[in-house]
Amino acid sequence: MNRQTIYNLIQKHKEGRATASEKQALTNWYNKVSNETSEFPEDEDSVREEILTRLLSEINFSKSKSFRYKKWAVAASILMILSAGTFFFVGKHKQNVNSTTALNQQIKPGGNKAFLVLANGKKIFLADVKNGKIAQQKGSQVIKTADDQLIYSANSGTPNDGSIQYNTIETPRGGQYQLLLPDGTRVWLNAASSLKYPVSFNSSKERKVELSGEAYFEVAHNKNIPFKVVTNKQLVEVLGTHFNLNAYPDELSTKTTLLEGAVKVTAGDKNTTLKPGQEADLTTTLKVSEVDPRDAIDWKNGFFRFDDEDLEIAMRQIARWYDVKIIYEDESVKKEPLAAVTTRFSNISTLLKMIEQTTGARFIIEGSTIRVTKTKQTKL
Repeated sequence: MNRQTIYNLIQKHKEGRATASEKQALTNWYNKVSNETSEFPEDEDSVREEILTRLLSEINFSKSKSFRYKKWAVAASILMILSAGTFFFVGKHKQNVNSTTALNQQIKPGGNKAFLVLANGKKIFLADVKNGKIAQQKGSQVIKTADDQLIYSANSGTPNDGSIQYNTIETPRGGQYQLLLPDGTRVWLNAASSLKYPVSFNSSKERKVELSGEAYFEVAHNKNIPFKVVTNKQLVEVLGTHFNLNAYPDELSTKTTLLEGAVKVTAGDKNTTLKPGQEADLTTTLKVSEVDPRDAIDWKNGFFRFDDEDLEIAMRQIARWYDVKIIYEDESVKKEPLAAVTTRFSNISTLLKMIEQTTGARFIIEGSTIRVTKTKQTKL
């Protein structure tokens, strides 16, 4: 199975939507890559190294380009929760002394939850409403599906006087949601994000939405009506394409990553047109680089990916997803490099334990606050 198929099966299994045959396919794949039915040969470490090599090969994970390895740091980390059990791998890593992560405190990961703000200002917590039609607006019915998606279904019988009504979907910290816009565009919204959009595109000469945070778009093609995404720093214009846009206000850069088609990115008086496999990074200037675009949507497929990033950057992602506050008691630990790929659906203590094993950081969980300091002693 290719990486996307594996991602999809894991996601469906997590949400309880996998069929019996899909569960069996996932179990068969797990057994194959984990070698769980085989006895350990010489030592456990050598087996784990072999398992990791095959696992990374299965998901087309590359050790080159953006994911850089350091001899003294982690080779890679994979954490998957499957029906067959828990498989936790940490490659060659630092051995931390005096680790005091509060493993008994189980802060759960985020999930499918969001607020819908209607044109009249009414705010609906989507977890509290039943599946089916939840609102009727000019030109559209708003429908919540059983698998936690919001769908806008065009209603031709509704009169349209040319005015435009807007809705906003907001995910809290610890939330994510899927949305089908009235033109057929699909949007996946990450935690602590919001998207403002018209309830109907019938009277518009453009399809324009406003994003804060992060979202992945699969834009329905319409050569006559361009699709535009506005953030606080830039404008992205497309006709029909797949791309990821990371525009969190608390991040230093805005990143637009193209998977299919073409997009035009405009920031001030600068603009560039991306090809698939390219990423526009806007900080003080607009820069374009070649990337593996699938890495940008690992969050959508249920994974954290940390590409040798400063710990501070990684912890911002973790804080949004688990809805926790991060306090640094040692400022130097913010620059600790972290290279790992791991599931977004483990309890936070498991995730922090893995980071402790692969960096010089130490974590203490106090309620919904994570205190971060440096280990007193690190042994290679």
